[in-house]
Amino acid sequence: MSRDRGAGEAAGLAEPPPAAAAAGKAKGAGTPRVRLFLVDDHAIVRAGVKALLAHHEALEVVGEADSGEEALVGVDRTAPDVVLLDLSLPGMNGIETARALKRAHPAARLVALSMHEDPEYVQGFLEAGGSGYVPKSSLETQLVDAILAVARGEYYAPARLLAELAREMARGDPYKHVKLTGRELEVVTQIAEGNTYREIAEALGISEKTVATYRERASEKLGVRSRAELVRWALEHGLVG
Repeated sequence: MSRDRGAGEAAGLAEPPPAAAAAGKAKGAGTPRVRLFLVDDHAIVRAGVKALLAHHEALEVVGEADSGEEALVGVDRTAPDVVLLDLSLPGMNGIETARALKRAHPAARLVALSMHEDPEYVQGFLEAGGSGYVPKSSLETQLVDAILAVARGEYYAPARLLAELAREMARGDPYKHVKLTGRELEVVTQIAEGNTYREIAEALGISEKTVATYRERASEKLGVRSRAELVRWALEHGLVG
């Protein structure tokens, strides 16, 4: 797998690091450890990330959670420097969790661990208060670099995704703040019009399961959970009258 470095050093992306210094010292080193909190609903993913970071003495995992709600409690208790956050969480999704964490802990730096390699997810997470974005397919090659970059006060995302995001923003997309795909917009619009999954599936020629998947993706990007919130977003953006 080729190494896809982030673009945190680009002009305008850096900002001052958190004022509070990381607690603890790396063994035999004078630099502070970066304290990490890990949030993912799959225990095997959390174990894999911890194993990946175990050999880096400058990094210390101080807590973990399997949901956004549990993360809020755990971060309150452990005060980490960086939170590693899965976007596809059950209940309170990753975008909602990021917003809640930044409200409660403005100095904390947030890094998304995502299975999605789409620029709209990067933008949605950054707008929610995130500082870094690492596709799960690239954890081995990018995660440590991302953690160290955001701990220095920089932003981090794969250069390819940043380039795609820049191109989309340059087009003047009216949904640039949270870009949904055409099919996601169709599903959201039909849901807002009061149609059932079966009716939407028949109208679009797809299965009900696929309708549910599009709704889940759209809700995740928008940071909403309920049907009512999704309908309200559609009304506010003129998708329905």
